[in-house]
Amino acid sequence: MQNQLNKDYLLWKSFKEGDDKAFYDLYDQFSDVLFRFGMQFCNDDGFVKDCIHDLFLDLHRYREQLGATDSIQFYLFRALRRKMHKQKPKDSLLNLDKSFEKTLRSHTPTFEEALINSEIQQENLVILENAVSQLTKLQQRALFLKFEENLTYPEIAVLLNISVESARTNMYRALKTLRKALTKKRISLNLFFQLFHSCSVR
Repeated sequence: MQNQLNKDYLLWKSFKEGDDKAFYDLYDQFSDVLFRFGMQFCNDDGFVKDCIHDLFLDLHRYREQLGATDSIQFYLFRALRRKMHKQKPKDSLLNLDKSFEKTLRSHTPTFEEALINSEIQQENLVILENAVSQLTKLQQRALFLKFEENLTYPEIAVLLNISVESARTNMYRALKTLRKALTKKRISLNLFFQLFHSCSVR
């Protein structure tokens, strides 16, 4: 973790100092994850791509005025969400649409990947998907940001406009629901413990 923070700090510093290679590295490294993040809030992929393009243009234009950061991904997530809300009416931005729910189920369970690696049968994947569908949309989104993007609770709280305590509470309740569903179906809890470990308080 500390190694990644150092890499982010140095990359961002080089970019701010005018290194064009650092700028292209930023784009190559984060454009895809920004698109995936943006699609959580809007189902218009063209609009999301335009916002990402505009965001990188702004970054290049105002690079000398930008603040320092040791977490580039979080910095860009927050900037993209601000830009999306600024450029499009709020009523056309989605809290969580069906297409994202489908995407969530393919990503959330890096859960699913772990199950496959454990050679658990396909029917258990369905059980896990059903368990995820029992969670609130806020819990689903928090899980996505925690497990797929590896964000901290304070970062999740900012992106979801909730308190840090609420972020922790939603995560705890989500994991409790998943554990209950897995136990009821007598599925190995190895997956749950793996998730719980990766979700430890930072």
